[in-house]
Amino acid sequence: MSYQTYFPATEAERIVWLGHFCDKLPTHGTALGFTGDEITATVADIVFYKWILQTWNPAIQQSSLEASAYKNAIATDTSATIRPLPTSVVFDNPPTPRPTGILPRLFNLVQRMKLSSGYSDSIGQDLGIIGGQNTSTHPFPEFTVVQDHGADRERVKISFTKFGHGAVSIDSRRNNGDWEHLSIALSKPWYDERPLLASNVPEVREYRLRWCDKNTPSGTYSPVQKLTVGP
Repeated sequence: MSYQTYFPATEAERIVWLGHFCDKLPTHGTALGFTGDEITATVADIVFYKWILQTWNPAIQQSSLEASAYKNAIATDTSATIRPLPTSVVFDNPPTPRPTGILPRLFNLVQRMKLSSGYSDSIGQDLGIIGGQNTSTHPFPEFTVVQDHGADRERVKISFTKFGHGAVSIDSRRNNGDWEHLSIALSKPWYDERPLLASNVPEVREYRLRWCDKNTPSGTYSPVQKLTVGP
């Protein structure tokens, strides 16, 4: 799961963030074109995950501590008293369990929000989805390129770090030719699966990336990385 700069690092802060995002999502989600089913499913995800963090996990941890203390007392307490078994944890009206992968689904929804034509910085601020990193810290994407075996040919695997940006724009050139735009990539890895310019003849490919937010490439190009692709 990729790092998102707008998402808090501690569980206590995450509980607050999740509650705020959940409250704001129905209004902004509808305005940005998300369906009622998508919004309802995301709210259900957040409610369940927040309950896990805030209620279920602390209670289970406390119950485990009590069970360990009881076990040790039964083994070593010399008072010879009879202690009742610790009571099992019972939760009143727990939320309906949700499928695993709540955070990747949530982060994907946020990425789609930022690419919506109706998205603005004011909406991002209100939702709490504008990251704390700035372009002076990360003026361009960090990435790696490696040759990879595809289904029917060699390809290039590109992995990158977005540092809270919506996407990256990928450019490439081959054998010192002209630069061409390949893709806007929302998630990693991204694969360059173009066939060789000349069959069975290795070629040098170079890549450069820059940020892409709201479907618009901008900012400084990364340093160029190159590798040789071919049989």
